[in-house]
Amino acid sequence: MDEHSAEQRSRDLPQLTLMGGFDLRYAGRSVPVAPAGRRLLSLLVLSRRTLTREHVAGKLWPDTCGDRAAGCLRSALWRLPRPERPLVVATVSTLQLSPDIATDLAAVEDTLQRVIAWSERSERPAPPGPSGPPRRHDGHDGHAAAPPPDLEPADHALSSDLLPEAWDEWVIVERERLHQMRLHALESLARGHRSAGRFGRALDAALRAVAGEPLRESAHRQVIETYLAEGNTGAALRHFGELRELLRTELGLEPSPALCRRMDSAVAALRTRR
Repeated sequence: MDEHSAEQRSRDLPQLTLMGGFDLRYAGRSVPVAPAGRRLLSLLVLSRRTLTREHVAGKLWPDTCGDRAAGCLRSALWRLPRPERPLVVATVSTLQLSPDIATDLAAVEDTLQRVIAWSERSERPAPPGPSGPPRRHDGHDGHAAAPPPDLEPADHALSSDLLPEAWDEWVIVERERLHQMRLHALESLARGHRSAGRFGRALDAALRAVAGEPLRESAHRQVIETYLAEGNTGAALRHFGELRELLRTELGLEPSPALCRRMDSAVAALRTRR
């Protein structure tokens, strides 16, 4: 199959989106799915494997007796939309998401991992040349910088949570895992951009991490370190003061000793320059 045919086949497949909310699209149009069908498809995507019908019925209808839960499952399967290919591969005893459905979950995880890996490469000193100090990865030595990941899919992956309106336990666990992965990726992106002198991008990533979890000190630290790196000590001190007040009000805690020492060092350096 040539590249054009592969792209055409991908466009012809049903597209299932879970990040930011459930959406099933086929031939460019959104396809309505009943609530039970949404939960069924979501469970099969998140499980990443073939499941027994008994297991699926127990997960989707945990407070319903076995026979009735099995009946609810049969009804959910029957009500699923039927594009050219079935959405679920069903046998007498098992269920599996059809390989003909393209989902966003694997692509999102891959993007998050690539963002973190790119940041680690950006921060790591390059091996020394034939003579002279180690080369930098940011291009300041005349060598090309390692390019950041494609920003459009990265922005999507870093901006959305998994099925934010769903509250099944099996969704909550996976959503929290991806949420934490997203926060780590944003912090990594901030470090990578900062090490390359791209302070605007670094600050954007750091502030988005703060917005994702306002009590997360490591995210606030990326904001502070970016301000300090670009010479805005006053902005760093202001942000630190806001963080300290937030932690005191919400948790009755102080910022970590390491961050306090970092700010003391920044203030001492500022006074020395004056």
